[in-house]
Amino acid sequence: MGKIFEIIAMPFGWLMKACLWLSPGNNYLIALIFFTLIIQILLCLIFGIKQHKNMLKQASIAPMAAAIRKKYAGRDDQQTRQKMQEETMALYQEHGYSPLSGCFPMLIQLPIIMALYNVIVAPLQHMYWLTKEEIATLLNKFHDADLLSDAATKNIITEKVTEFTEKNVGNARAAQYEVINQINAWRESGASEKLEEFAYGISDKLTADTVLPQFKAFGLDFSLNPPYPNAENFKELWPLLIVPVLIVVTMIVSHMLSKKFTYQDPTMQQQQNGCSMKVMMYSMPLMSAWISFSLPAAVGVYWIYRSIASTLQQFILSLIMPMPKFTEEDYKKAEKELAGTKRKNKQTAPAVPYTGEKKRSLHHIDDEEYNAPAKAEALPKKEEEDEKMDPSVDPADAPVMKEDKGSHYKKKK
Repeated sequence: MGKIFEIIAMPFGWLMKACLWLSPGNNYLIALIFFTLIIQILLCLIFGIKQHKNMLKQASIAPMAAAIRKKYAGRDDQQTRQKMQEETMALYQEHGYSPLSGCFPMLIQLPIIMALYNVIVAPLQHMYWLTKEEIATLLNKFHDADLLSDAATKNIITEKVTEFTEKNVGNARAAQYEVINQINAWRESGASEKLEEFAYGISDKLTADTVLPQFKAFGLDFSLNPPYPNAENFKELWPLLIVPVLIVVTMIVSHMLSKKFTYQDPTMQQQQNGCSMKVMMYSMPLMSAWISFSLPAAVGVYWIYRSIASTLQQFILSLIMPMPKFTEEDYKKAEKELAGTKRKNKQTAPAVPYTGEKKRSLHHIDDEEYNAPAKAEALPKKEEEDEKMDPSVDPADAPVMKEDKGSHYKKKK
């Protein structure tokens, strides 16, 4: 699976390098803006427009779907729910809407998003295509020269593992950022001997002409992790806390705005208004913010850009292809149409002969109209049984029952 992500990440690595070349001063945060916009446009053209059109189909049949739900309102037994689902699916099939059509694009986007994530967190591997062996050699030289911080080597260099290896180089995300920063510092100071010894001598993929990102902006170094409140460098890096805060704010606002720009199925909307869904809506941003503390702040900035870009996409699509709006009259018309279709089906349905057995409908609203003919046919059946009695039998010979006293039957003397 890792090799698949690496193959998918290769073109995105080229794209990120191109965005760095376009950005002023090779600024990484500006390059991320170009990168995010280009990726969002591509995803919109491939998947977003199709998903929006699918929502338009669902929104166009909203009155008929509401009429079906109203027809079975107040009954939650299994047979009623099954009947309602059958009618709803028949309505979807009639209008060419598939509830599962929106799931497939999401599944396709998952490996793409994972590849994008790898490009951001491991630039040496996915932007400059250094092998894991070359990266391990590079990091070990920097570590031996005491050029990596303790935070960059934490949980990697231990008593059991005393150096970077091909297996643990994937966890050295902060170390890769620090190597790039150090190379940029040597370039600015003109320390060519350091560059040849620690960088250019490792791989021919890193040369004096190689475009490397600049992670500093607004006086902050976004290659560093946002600090925990009890961290030693909290006083120096506390402004980076704006990144996890903005992650939470943008993800929640993006979720709320997306609900306004897209069609919300009433059944799903009721579930989302429940307590569990609200907890989920707030827990995901909080979890993302918590993860951002263990990653360079630039990764969190990319998450913020993605939330903003996805909201802009939904807004623009809603302007180009607006969702239909229905009035109360449209919903009443749909109910009448549904009722008319039901009556038409009953008129054309073949007559079922009465067998004498009382049948009950699965739905109580149909009981009266179904059993009314049965009651009308029950009386003629009793008269037919009386006519079938043997004419040679004298009714007067019948034994006198207690309830027959005083009737026209008299015992024969």
